[in-house]
Amino acid sequence: MTPRAGLGLALGLLLASLLLCRQAHGLQCYGCNIIQERRYVDVGCSNPEVITCSHSHKGFKHRFCLKTESTALGIVLTSGCATSRHCQQQELPGVRIHCCDTDLCNSAPCCRPGTLHCLALLAGLLLVWLWV
Repeated sequence: MTPRAGLGLALGLLLASLLLCRQAHGLQCYGCNIIQERRYVDVGCSNPEVITCSHSHKGFKHRFCLKTESTALGIVLTSGCATSRHCQQQELPGVRIHCCDTDLCNSAPCCRPGTLHCLALLAGLLLVWLWV
């Protein structure tokens, strides 16, 4: 095995182990204007906290991060963990509901690269490096 192939294999194993560790700890989302474990999280959404979603809520699994925004004011109203039921709700007048399914995907900007984008970038860089 060449040194480059060995390094590529080591990087692949490291990446796989990081992905497995992330799944074991549960989904992480930014949270604000919510109650989590009997305390209010970041009232006002000026500095959202990173929260780890519980595995279920009233029998439904938390699989999404949620963010609600005021369309008139352009500000975040709430953010946190969500079930598929939360994400299927009809949008209220003046409120935009955004759901996503990767860690910390409910940050302030609405469009943020997800895990697959990062993995594709890393795989592409690794392939280019191995071909050189």
